[in-house]
Amino acid sequence: MAHQTIIHASPVAEGVRVQIGSATAFAVRRESKDISLRIRREYHTARDAMERVPFVRGILRLAAGTVDFMDGVAESAQLRPQHIVKGSRFEQRFAELFRVDPTGMVAAGSAIVIIVLLVGLVLLGPWALAKWVLPRWELSRPAMNAVACAARVLGGLICAALIPRLRVVNRFCMYRGAINKLLNATGGEEPAERERAEKASRLTGRSDAAFVITVLLLSVIAFALVRTFTLPVQLLVRALIVLIIAAVVNEPIRLLEHHRKNKVAAALLSLQLGLERLLVREPHPQMLEVAVCAYNAARENNQ
Repeated sequence: MAHQTIIHASPVAEGVRVQIGSATAFAVRRESKDISLRIRREYHTARDAMERVPFVRGILRLAAGTVDFMDGVAESAQLRPQHIVKGSRFEQRFAELFRVDPTGMVAAGSAIVIIVLLVGLVLLGPWALAKWVLPRWELSRPAMNAVACAARVLGGLICAALIPRLRVVNRFCMYRGAINKLLNATGGEEPAERERAEKASRLTGRSDAAFVITVLLLSVIAFALVRTFTLPVQLLVRALIVLIIAAVVNEPIRLLEHHRKNKVAAALLSLQLGLERLLVREPHPQMLEVAVCAYNAARENNQ
């Protein structure tokens, strides 16, 4: 495999998705504790070309990371992953009442909690602060906007710290740790072995998830600086802002990621590394087995 080959890997339901060149491998742990593997052959000529174009590759990195994750979740569901939540007796009875398994019930509950956290800490909290609290201080309008913007950024960071603690999300974070250990151990160029991966760091110098959060936080700041009057125009402008920020921010981050062994570059990447720590957990050895299976399968089937 040529060293120029770009590896795209993301966690899925009880497994990982690894794309190396023309081969995409999905591996999940089943209820029987064995590993179910699926190989999908596909060529990404346009994507490979776009990843070499400055600024365009930032937008691609933002969009493709989300698309890869959703694709992995959908594909892995067909492989019948194990139920990660057995549930208490009350949860099992509650799940039986609505004819769902405890894992699905907990996943739905986690989705509700995520929505409540995002709406409460990023939208309603700062809005209430600007509406009822800040006017009592007789601040100027720019000062009120700045405080409300800072509150939104802080709320976003709190969400990034709390959401990975949810049971279902935490499993995804553990599989992300398995992916990082694997890539750190192999460098993306060698066959993978679980023993070597166990000794590697769970943190990586290149994190698409941290990049997405960075873009969203910077977009929140930009939203406070740009005002529009109609909702359609506002939505269009904000979408363009997100894309522009992704395109511009990716270039210096990409440069630092390629030189992360340099002390200055490592220091400048400290914010990214801090976000990465929030999104990654130490994986179980069995999770490393799943990651090794997907990685080696994709590597061997790449043409």
